[in-house]
Amino acid sequence: MLLLNFLNNFDKNIMNFYNSTFFSVIEFILGIYVVVLFVDIILLLFQRGLGGDLRDTLIGMNVPAELTTHKNRLRKKWSKIREKIEGNNESLYKVAIIEADNIIDDLVKRMKYEGENLEDRLSKINPGQIESIEELRKAHQLRNRVIHEDDFKVDKKEAKEIIGYYESFLKEFEVLD
Repeated sequence: MLLLNFLNNFDKNIMNFYNSTFFSVIEFILGIYVVVLFVDIILLLFQRGLGGDLRDTLIGMNVPAELTTHKNRLRKKWSKIREKIEGNNESLYKVAIIEADNIIDDLVKRMKYEGENLEDRLSKINPGQIESIEELRKAHQLRNRVIHEDDFKVDKKEAKEIIGYYESFLKEFEVLD
């Protein structure tokens, strides 16, 4: 009986406290506190660079916007490279390979991999981070031969193969289909 009486009074006391002015003031103060904390968190995220942090968190590395949100720009550049290897001009094949290498080098550099050139940067990448890393290395080695060997010949088939190596990197980031 005493326990039942206590529980009824306890329930009434809780409801009285919940409906009291004191509890309303506490709710108001806590509401303001939550809003201030939320605004602080947003301001801190913007100060740190929200976009880069989100990309780093979601993808696991710093990825340039061309590989995430601005893919159309890169697709347009890439279509010009593809046009160069569709013709029958060996000089254009070489230009296409050099331009493709420059684009990939710029992207890898902006992924914050350190090194003086693409070869150095590629050596810093773990195979688990970029699946097409070996193809990129092969393509860059062939590009080096194009640049440094005056008598190096590139036929259409080989040019397409080299460009395909670079494309596998872009397909990995879903820039190309």
